[in-house]
Amino acid sequence: MRFPRFLVPTGQFQRAWLWQAGVYVSFWAELRLFTDLRMHYGPFVSPVLFYATSVLMCVFAALYWLDRPVATMEPGKTTRRFPLVWIGLLLGAVQVLYVQAPVIASHPVDVKASDIIPILQVYATRFLSGEVIYRYSTTLPYPIFPNYLPMQWLPYVPAQQLGIDYRWWALGMLLLLGFGAYQATLARQPLSWVGFLLKIALPTYVLYRLITRDPELFAHTVEPTIIAFYCVLAASVLSRSAILQAAALVACLLSRYSVVFWVPFYLWLLWREAGKRHALAVAALVGVGVLGIYVIPYLSKDWTIFTHAFAEYKIATMGEWSRTDGPGGNPPQLFAGFGFSAFWYTYGPDELKTRIALAQLGDVLISSAVVALSAWLYYRLRRRYDYRIVALITLKLYLATFYAFIQTPYPYLTSLGLFISVFVVMVTGAGQRDKVVAAAAPDADDIAERPAERSRSISTASLN
Repeated sequence: MRFPRFLVPTGQFQRAWLWQAGVYVSFWAELRLFTDLRMHYGPFVSPVLFYATSVLMCVFAALYWLDRPVATMEPGKTTRRFPLVWIGLLLGAVQVLYVQAPVIASHPVDVKASDIIPILQVYATRFLSGEVIYRYSTTLPYPIFPNYLPMQWLPYVPAQQLGIDYRWWALGMLLLLGFGAYQATLARQPLSWVGFLLKIALPTYVLYRLITRDPELFAHTVEPTIIAFYCVLAASVLSRSAILQAAALVACLLSRYSVVFWVPFYLWLLWREAGKRHALAVAALVGVGVLGIYVIPYLSKDWTIFTHAFAEYKIATMGEWSRTDGPGGNPPQLFAGFGFSAFWYTYGPDELKTRIALAQLGDVLISSAVVALSAWLYYRLRRRYDYRIVALITLKLYLATFYAFIQTPYPYLTSLGLFISVFVVMVTGAGQRDKVVAAAAPDADDIAERPAERSRSISTASLN
């Protein structure tokens, strides 16, 4: 039996379409599992499926860029598209604000529901009054030592001074800073007009779907600010700006430590591909940022701040793992359908502290192993990839792994990965195959025979 030729992905271009479809389907499955099916398959199967869809997306994206249709953006097209992305951003923002407004109105800030915002208010108030920030707080129902990094609370100092609800401030940062970075990057991609117009709405659609399916997700947290920082990071790895890359790294490192194991790989990648000067400039700027924002003004005045913070994290983790108000008398956050902590809790040693320690160690080792594997694969295939695409795909894979194995997989933490997925989807499909390119493009066998002749940066103009 013979199949129609267009159904048989034998050519480089045909395979690229197959991998592109795989990326899109994986993304849709990831989003569906998060918003609609998170507990549909139970607390043990659902996390496996969710993580598998994230990994498959990265695999399909990597395969797509091996067989990518090559083309560059026409110079005038970027100029014509910028007004459209800002219009799309505005319309999406209006829709998101419309659905989030009643959620914020019906959920007043209450330390009994969540202590995140009350704690941030302590930080901001102390900063504005010139008090020592990193000391024990007794204004909450229980004493607590501040354990948040500076970029987790500094962005809310203006909100505190202006009397604006932190949740509105966080949402505004995500829409303007995070989604603004996405739209600015999207406008430069060599997409067809149909693909471009559809992807304008993608980040706001994801946020809209999260809010409408689970209004509690961002009702008591300010996670949109962290998501905004990571959106800027995803946009920065697709750029050539050392300043933007360093600023994004500083914001992410000093808001949440999640990305810390990926950073050395990224700097090594910049060293090899962007040049030693560029890598050293990024590293130096990151060092200056960390010293100026955290070490000199706070940590150098009390070196026990770091150890106190980890002690507070341990207390919070023990509290979550000790709860019995979830399904079957289990901790609710561990059995919410995200992450593999339910496995550690159920099948780990008898002592709770040991189970937690194993979960933490497993997260560190497995996340580090994923980075090492990514570095090895990049080195083997370095002549066939643009390093910026490598950085984006590995960032997505790393974060998916880190949050899958984190000791307490809160849903709002896991949601971060969905917005990195948006960037992966955005660049998948970038490039239109025209007749000239089709005639000139080598096939897979030719590439395998002459790898040194293939540029490391495939159609780099499409990412500038």
